[in-house]
Amino acid sequence: MGPLHDVLDLIEFERKSVDDALASWRARPKRPFHPALAQWTDFAVRSYTTAVAAIPAAAGVPYAEPLEPVSRMWARQRGPLKAGDPDVYEEMVTDRRYAGHGVRELRVIRMGSVSDRPRDETEIAVAVGVLAGGSPVLSSRWQANPLTLGKFEPARLVRLVEIGCVDASHQVLFEGTPQEAYACYNSSVEAHIDKVITGGSYRPGEDCGGCEAVATCPEVPSRPGILGVSRSDLPRRSWSVTTGRSYRKCPARAHLEDLFLPREGATENSEAVVRGQAVHAWIENRHRRTPQQPCTPDDIPVPQGAWQCDGWAVTGLQARLGIQMIGDHALVCPLQNRLDDAEAHPERRVVVFDPEADVVVIAKTDLLYRVADRWTLRETKTSKVLGEGDLLERYPQLALAVVLARAGVLPGAEHCRVELERLTGSGPVVTELDVAAPDVAAQAQRVVKTYVTPWHVDARFPAKPGKACEDCPFTRWCPDAAERGGA
Repeated sequence: MGPLHDVLDLIEFERKSVDDALASWRARPKRPFHPALAQWTDFAVRSYTTAVAAIPAAAGVPYAEPLEPVSRMWARQRGPLKAGDPDVYEEMVTDRRYAGHGVRELRVIRMGSVSDRPRDETEIAVAVGVLAGGSPVLSSRWQANPLTLGKFEPARLVRLVEIGCVDASHQVLFEGTPQEAYACYNSSVEAHIDKVITGGSYRPGEDCGGCEAVATCPEVPSRPGILGVSRSDLPRRSWSVTTGRSYRKCPARAHLEDLFLPREGATENSEAVVRGQAVHAWIENRHRRTPQQPCTPDDIPVPQGAWQCDGWAVTGLQARLGIQMIGDHALVCPLQNRLDDAEAHPERRVVVFDPEADVVVIAKTDLLYRVADRWTLRETKTSKVLGEGDLLERYPQLALAVVLARAGVLPGAEHCRVELERLTGSGPVVTELDVAAPDVAAQAQRVVKTYVTPWHVDARFPAKPGKACEDCPFTRWCPDAAERGGA
């Protein structure tokens, strides 16, 4: 979103036209930007200006006299919230800020559509509370607290507007007096603010790659050299097997996934992929039951001709094949014949930091389970036909699981076991890998390194147009894919 804001700044504060602002931005000698990001930025800027033109004027504001952009952020400082608390707390709003005719307005920009996400009443309440009571920030937002604030200028009206760049959509989330804004804040925020201040447990996950504290986080183990690559000149990032597979298909796709550009999901998934996701979700939901219990042959979808799970819908042959796979899983469910003290954790994220590579590794395991004192990681894959060849090559998630088990970042006093469950048209097959075997460990490390190495040193992420474009959700933004499609 940074480039989008840079261009909007040129339009709003330097009074450039949309075309001139985009041209000036492209000509700036900054860090090179990806061609797809440039195309997305062009589209997003035009969508934003289209949406703004359609927003109704705030109450009491002449339509011919729009609000003026505000360069400084608004923030307010709050004293100790509890007795004996020495801290001052600050709340700030960023995004696009406007004022005039006694109105303060914040426009929150979404990459997708405003219809993509439900209303977040807490987010709305915090924003309007700051709009009503905030002062301009005179110091850098990154300096040590407290911020230096300017003079408070009361507003007669505050408004919060949401804008979706993918379709130029907009909606007014709040419009009211400061008193109404304070009432909204007081009724919705206090408990949430208290949770933020109090803190809680660490929750390693997808955001760890951008966290400055990851190297010292007590819940993220450090394993120098686990990826087998040395530090590059690029900033710290996170890597997963999904990243590696996307990069192998097309470096640009992996980069655009990291940028979270809007996707066109309908072009992304084949029937087999949808069926695999539906089966996976169905089994996961069964493993999450409380109390935990083993899957049985009766734990299958009804009706059999068409069913869905967590939004993955299948019909016809794929529906029947999926039901067969779910029934077959009951024969090899790891919770069968479980002891009373057994436990299972479906879809557990495992996060580890490699300081030598300066990369955060994120693995989403299908199932971690314990029977007696022995832990096992099981990966589950679906395929119509039982494939041949090296399992670690075929399933890089399995290779990463072996590497993680060898590094001691999975549960268990001994090496966590690693299993592969394959649900196929001809029945289920469960294979255990010998994590302690030197040849298995060496092959797993080699597979992981081949996926990581080219990604780790790439700063340009060029597109690889061709077959990779067929199921890519980002072709709308990729200039190379557009050229290929027009050929």
